[in-house]
Amino acid sequence: MKVHDVVVGGVVLGLGTYVAVTGHGLTPPRHLAYGPGFFPMLIGIGLMAVGALICVRAAWALRGAALVTAPDWLRSGRAALRFWIIPVAIVFYMVAVDPLGFLATATISLATIFVVNGVTVWRGLPLALALSVVINLVFASLLHVPLSWGVLEPVSGWLIW
Repeated sequence: MKVHDVVVGGVVLGLGTYVAVTGHGLTPPRHLAYGPGFFPMLIGIGLMAVGALICVRAAWALRGAALVTAPDWLRSGRAALRFWIIPVAIVFYMVAVDPLGFLATATISLATIFVVNGVTVWRGLPLALALSVVINLVFASLLHVPLSWGVLEPVSGWLIW
């Protein structure tokens, strides 16, 4: 899919604005002049600047060009499903991670992506579960970054060291 740079720049500008505002909203510790929102805010400001530059530069070259053109492969239902599965999985993760927890959400997302891309269910589901458990172990045990347990809260002690 060919998307005009005006659209891409607008998305980058919006993403940068969201990251900067969210980073600015994180409260710093009392003893520091900067806190956990400092670097996200810098990254957000950088994304905003790059997005604005892309928009301005592309607006000069727009001159009646189509904002979005669909390629031929997108007319195939299977190819379109493969294209859209990643954004849909990301939105599903954002919505479902708090109530279901990381392990369940990541397993469902990964297994669905695997199956859509041609992996059998009997191979994709165990692989998705194993990857989710490994990622959870790395984040929770090694990096000490807590991930949501959701419905698996009662058994959460079994999967961390």
